[in-house]
Amino acid sequence: MLILRLWNYIVGYLVIRVDGLSLEKFINLTISNGIFLWGIKRSGYTTMAACISISGFKKLKGIARKVRCRVRIVDKRGLPFLLVRLRHRKMLLVGLTAFLIILYGLSSFIWTVDVEGNVKVPENKLLNALAKYGIRPGAFKKGLDISAIENRLVIDIPDIWWVSIQLKGTRAIVKVVEAAQPPPMVDKDTPCNIVASKDGIIHKMVVLEGQPMVKEGDTVKKGQLLVSGVVEDPETLATRFVHAMAQVTARTWYEGQAVCSLDEGLTRRTGRKVVHKFIDMGRWVVEYQKEGIPFEHYEVEEKKVPFFGEGRFFPVTMIVREYYEVEKLPASASLQDLKEIAQKKAMEDVNKKIPSNAKVVDKQVKYDMIEGKEIKATVYVEVLEDIALEQKITVE
Repeated sequence: MLILRLWNYIVGYLVIRVDGLSLEKFINLTISNGIFLWGIKRSGYTTMAACISISGFKKLKGIARKVRCRVRIVDKRGLPFLLVRLRHRKMLLVGLTAFLIILYGLSSFIWTVDVEGNVKVPENKLLNALAKYGIRPGAFKKGLDISAIENRLVIDIPDIWWVSIQLKGTRAIVKVVEAAQPPPMVDKDTPCNIVASKDGIIHKMVVLEGQPMVKEGDTVKKGQLLVSGVVEDPETLATRFVHAMAQVTARTWYEGQAVCSLDEGLTRRTGRKVVHKFIDMGRWVVEYQKEGIPFEHYEVEEKKVPFFGEGRFFPVTMIVREYYEVEKLPASASLQDLKEIAQKKAMEDVNKKIPSNAKVVDKQVKYDMIEGKEIKATVYVEVLEDIALEQKITVE
């Protein structure tokens, strides 16, 4: 639809007014004859306005006569008509052309570099590495080998496991995933014990070296000795120190919570929405697409899509406002929906705590009402994970 609107603006289109008693028949005949009408607005029983292409308007004469409707041109819009009005204002036309050329030229450069996902790796370190390979404010976008730059960053910075670089307009969006740091390992020649890294119930043990101190089904606490690196020979009664090695899988538990207000569940979106679009050029805001809001109750979401530099040189931004129709729900339905929202948020909370190599085996949800105003969801997740942690033995 946006491409069609842009094309009609480039070639020019007309706003017409149609008067008559057979407006529905008029619309049906235009469609059957391949004539496209858009922006139809009916202002009365016998009057409507619509937009039509120049070529389509030339075909309306026979249709209007057939249904006995009167068609008049109300307005002429689009680039051709604008150029006609500007042909006697040459300097303005030259200035507009120069402005568009400058904008196009500036859009060929990177003006902002945004880094997302880094926690341990300093942002300055990433920006310096990106600048080394050409991703920096003022850099020319053409000729950048994005795939090669991504690979070089992963090699140069060991703390990064994955990186993605996207060029959107004049922005370079760099998303990184940091490598998970394993627990400190003890050298294979150094004697060590295996202790529990957290509380749990032993599910399975595979001991490669050392003396097991617990068995499957035992409950263990964090720091408890699982496999000893001190091994005694029952025949010679000699003691030797070894580097204990084992895989100890245990059942562990994680908890996530979320609280939602009852007011959040009083409405629900119906799926219908209206979109308004504006072009923000700093001091001026130009309406691009706007229509009436037919909803009695609605929610508004606004987002800004930068075109040229987010405040640098020529700050041009498209503002998109989305109006979502909402309906009020009965108290029972509202409470059920609110439980689902709280449970979803609680799951998001607990998922941040569960290690990536853990296997979820069970999940339970508990709901609590707080003073009749809020509902609290608590999610208990049971997982299987390796809790073996090497601990160095000091031998005197």
